[in-house]
Amino acid sequence: LTSTGSIRNLLTKHGAIYFQDLGLANASEFSDFAHAFSWTPHEDIGNPVRRTVLAKNVATANEGPNTQPVYPHNEFGLSPHYPAYVFFFCISAPDSGGETPINNSIILYQRLKAKHPEFIHAIEEKGVKYQLFFVNTSRTQTESAGNSVLQAYGQQVLDTDDTTTARTKIEKEIRRLPTAQWVWENQSEANPLGDLRLWQHLPAVRNHPITSEPAFFNNVVSRFLNAIDASTLDPPHLNERKQYQPPAFYGDGSLIPRVYLESAVEIIKETRSLVTWKKGDVLLLDNLAVQHAREPWTGHRKLLASLWDGP
Repeated sequence: LTSTGSIRNLLTKHGAIYFQDLGLANASEFSDFAHAFSWTPHEDIGNPVRRTVLAKNVATANEGPNTQPVYPHNEFGLSPHYPAYVFFFCISAPDSGGETPINNSIILYQRLKAKHPEFIHAIEEKGVKYQLFFVNTSRTQTESAGNSVLQAYGQQVLDTDDTTTARTKIEKEIRRLPTAQWVWENQSEANPLGDLRLWQHLPAVRNHPITSEPAFFNNVVSRFLNAIDASTLDPPHLNERKQYQPPAFYGDGSLIPRVYLESAVEIIKETRSLVTWKKGDVLLLDNLAVQHAREPWTGHRKLLASLWDGP
């Protein structure tokens, strides 16, 4: 199907394909299925979300708690290094909830441009700016759904490295993302390396590589809704633990007016589809065309993910 262009044609038309009754039972079989498409495996660089590798180019999806939604976003929309395709595989279905909402990024762009042309003009001109914060905890920590400094950027760091060597190796990895700027913070005798605060200034709109249509490709809405949950939408953007947790900004550092982001949320709700999972099923997304999210759930829900670049 990949060699004939049938899969690509379906993705161009619909943005997503849901495979049912494949008979896949585990991470290894899912890996074999994903590799059969003959795309190029996507390499994670600086992933802010902790994932556990279970098979070749297969890892757990977001490991956040079941009560916490994941809001609409394009995969790695806050990085210059993002996959073209995303597979999700249901290894265990929830008792209730746990749907994966998906919405079309191209339609979202079109609807926002029609309703708020001044917003689209501003965000296309200025881009968008994200803050990411990586605490220096263990490279094996599992308490947080977010990655530590060493989990995100410390693959080459040895336990015997001194602070200067460790930072040099980490910063070399960061420089693979050419839009990144960063500072080290909270250095102390107990934490000589320090914590890492990183900023990404990126386009918020990207043209689809096949259709050339502009897509609202970013993590702006998810950052907006997370900031509402944390009561950090307005300055000084400090959560209840006094940690800096801002929404996404325009690229010049100014706040994106709330009315535009509320409109984006409403458009997403009007145009989204909910994927209700059954054990063994697979969802394939065109990452440039489709955003995805996650609803809270009860029971034991477990999804695996596999990320791919173009051929």
